Amino acid sequence: MSRDAEAKNLRLYDRRTIERNIKKGLITRKDYEKFLKALEDAKEKGVMGTEIPEADDDADDADDAIAAEGAEHDAEEDEGDDEADDEAAPAEPSPTGSNSH
Repeated sequence: MSRDAEAKNLRLYDRRTIERNIKKGLITRKDYEKFLKALEDAKEKGVMGTEIPEADDDADDADDAIAAEGAEHDAEEDEGDDEADDEAAPAEPSPTGSNSH
């Protein structure tokens, strides 16, 4: 069996589409159960009940300090923008046509 045919065959047994494929008659429930029993156990590949080691916090502290400095700088710029907006005169609407009556 070629790789393409094998991949297509495996898609028939995809758990997301298995019910549709059984209803269409592409495979039988008996074929599906046989397929499931033939699958190898993959429990060695799983990670269950193990703790994730904590990362070195020193690198994160430096990144946090840089981010805090940037936030302070942005806040100072925002305060200056408010003052500039208050001083600016409101824009008048542009004429859209003649208003001769």
